[in-house]
Amino acid sequence: MSAGAVHAASSDEVRAQAAAARAAGRTIPHRNERPFATLDQVAALGQFWTSNGFYAVREPDGARRWVIRRAFGDLGGNKGLVWADSRTCPAVKTALEAMEALPPVRPEVPSLGVETLKPMLIDGIFHAFWNEGARTGAGQAAVAITIEGNMDSPVAEWWANAAAGLKSCWTSQEPV
Repeated sequence: MSAGAVHAASSDEVRAQAAAARAAGRTIPHRNERPFATLDQVAALGQFWTSNGFYAVREPDGARRWVIRRAFGDLGGNKGLVWADSRTCPAVKTALEAMEALPPVRPEVPSLGVETLKPMLIDGIFHAFWNEGARTGAGQAAVAITIEGNMDSPVAEWWANAAAGLKSCWTSQEPV
């Protein structure tokens, strides 16, 4: 293989890469900060995956900025790691404000109470969102949440809009 050559990956390899990235995603630090949220995607048939970590960084003067770390891979054997920083990309803050506006999730008990008969889609892109600083109830109690769903979920819609806004922001250089 020549330098820079990429070998195609099988869908099983892509899914294994996605699982490894998801398992590590909550622990990968940026400037000694752990992510406060992650969003992992795996496309149907293992076509591609992404693992996104969201960081709140406190500057020495106390100011806050936000960083997104995005690892990715696909069937073509392409892999990479890119970053977006709110200092150079206003779309980072916009994406995080939209994250905070995600609608609440309602648990459902089969054959009891409110039934939603719409089946979950089993094709498309699977999304797994995690946030350890979520809030709930009148007292705004701190909770951690995990939301998993397909391409028709509010998390998927949020990320599709955020990703479109972030498209020109990604850089291979980790923000300092």
